[in-house]
Amino acid sequence: MLRERLGMRSRSAGAWSLRIALLAALLVASGCGARVTQEQKLAAHGQGIGAGSNGGGSQSDNGSSGGDSSGGTATGADSGTGGAATAGSGGSSAASGSGKTTSADKAAAAAPSGGNGGATDVGVTGDTITLGNVSTLSGPVPGIFQGAVIGTQAAVAYANSLGGIYGRKLKVDVRDDQFDTGQNRAQTIDLLSKAFAFAGSFSLYDDAALAEINKSGIPDTTYSLSEARRGLPNNFSVAPASNGWRLGPLQYYKQKFPQAITAVGSLYGDIPSAKASHEAAKGAAQSLGYKFVYERGTQPTETDFTADVVAMRQAGVKMVFIVAEDVKATARLANSMAQQGFKPDAFIVGGVAYDPSLIALAGKSVEGLINDQQQAAFQGEDSSSVPEVALFNQWVSKVKPGYKPDLFATFGWSETRLLIQAMQAAGAKLTRASVIAQLKQIDNFDDHGMLAPAGPASKRPATCYIMLQVKNGKFERYDSPPPGYRCNDGGYWKP
Repeated sequence: MLRERLGMRSRSAGAWSLRIALLAALLVASGCGARVTQEQKLAAHGQGIGAGSNGGGSQSDNGSSGGDSSGGTATGADSGTGGAATAGSGGSSAASGSGKTTSADKAAAAAPSGGNGGATDVGVTGDTITLGNVSTLSGPVPGIFQGAVIGTQAAVAYANSLGGIYGRKLKVDVRDDQFDTGQNRAQTIDLLSKAFAFAGSFSLYDDAALAEINKSGIPDTTYSLSEARRGLPNNFSVAPASNGWRLGPLQYYKQKFPQAITAVGSLYGDIPSAKASHEAAKGAAQSLGYKFVYERGTQPTETDFTADVVAMRQAGVKMVFIVAEDVKATARLANSMAQQGFKPDAFIVGGVAYDPSLIALAGKSVEGLINDQQQAAFQGEDSSSVPEVALFNQWVSKVKPGYKPDLFATFGWSETRLLIQAMQAAGAKLTRASVIAQLKQIDNFDDHGMLAPAGPASKRPATCYIMLQVKNGKFERYDSPPPGYRCNDGGYWKP
């Protein structure tokens, strides 16, 4: 297993800290832009800092271990899955730009005249379909992946508001692995005999029951941090990870800032996986002619990057390029740059900057910063142009009022939407095998513009992207007008 390969079997404070830092790096390495905040890292040190501003509550907010959750009340909705007309909208008949319920959703809501077959497989009755979600909700960093559960529940609540699937309402059996590999294994194995499918789970220990997941044939729509679980034939991700780096943004920056790429400076987390992420991005950049003149690995507890800024200036850095640091370190670096009056031609961040805390922490220091990512501006900026973003925010708010959605919530939502699409296509008499067969047919999925199109069936990573720039104290689209993505700038580099 991943942790065993890295020799992290101890539960000492140092081991917890390393796991948190590893997790942050793994998320960055995937190219998805997910991140764990500095507060979460420090919480693992036992410094008593909470899980951040997103309301990272206790597991009772999401359904306690072993409990069922319907994902919110099945209230009516006047907006649906209509999405932007981008490539790969997942096969549903999205009503382009309408924001209304799709014909596929309507057709699949009611039971057919001959009935739906009743209890057709594990976790299926004539009235309900049980989905399993095993995520980390407690432990050293309470609420760390609460968003994944909330996003899953939001997608389920929306589906139930339309009537469910062929006369069956969905419910989510949420399990908390407590940041423990044994708990993850136990809860996963228990759900294999109770849940029809896994949807939206998120845990560092998601490889704890690989053989059992594989043998069961359970549909597993999970964004996995484990290469081994990603490789299972019944695992389907909306954002398949792969070794390497997307070339599109790098090609764009080369054309936009041709002189800046000759003198690049970068910081990265000083742990093996973060360094590997940095090296992948660096390798892709160097293949296009980028020259790195300053690099340094940093520690999670560092707060002052003045020395790095001074060194970058002395090295003649014209582009600051960050892909393997969290949002807190990025903000602190920006503050140090502003204090020293250091203004490179370009300040580029690969995904991690899109976070509401960035501007709160750095203010004018991040004005002009460019962030490229493979999701729409899901915190609301794209709501008017990408109906799926508005729908997502609407139902997240219903499930958890006041919660500010994070990237883990988008994964929970989109993974569940992928599963629901496959269940609708499989027909009323659901079986695990029939849903797996349908998932194998979905190889161009973008959740109606919520995500850059990728290939769940072939495990093909996304290459399209958008860019956001901090302008006048807020994120705005930059050279990638909504609702679309930039898809023609480059493919995917592998070492």
